Amino acid sequence: MDPSALGHLEWTELGQLLTSLWIVVLFIVLFAANIIVGHNFLPSFIMSGHVPQAFHKARIAFYVFAFTCLAIAVYYIIQVIGLTHGVLQRFWPDYYL
Repeated sequence: MDPSALGHLEWTELGQLLTSLWIVVLFIVLFAANIIVGHNFLPSFIMSGHVPQAFHKARIAFYVFAFTCLAIAVYYIIQVIGLTHGVLQRFWPDYYL
């Protein structure tokens, strides 16, 4: 079971795969940061009086942005799975065995 050499097309797809993986990491970090701010920091700062009570409405914006980032990350992880399948099948056709 010897895989064939990688050509230009496979290296291009691997580059797209790595770019998509980094995009997933970026959007997961953005999701986590917005959830932490909207769910933990902001209510704590409001209760302690460090920020005005009006900032309580800003939590919704943090939640919306967080779940938008999560949806984008899920889209890119699905794209990564598809690219992985395509690249592996192209240079190693029986990789399931």
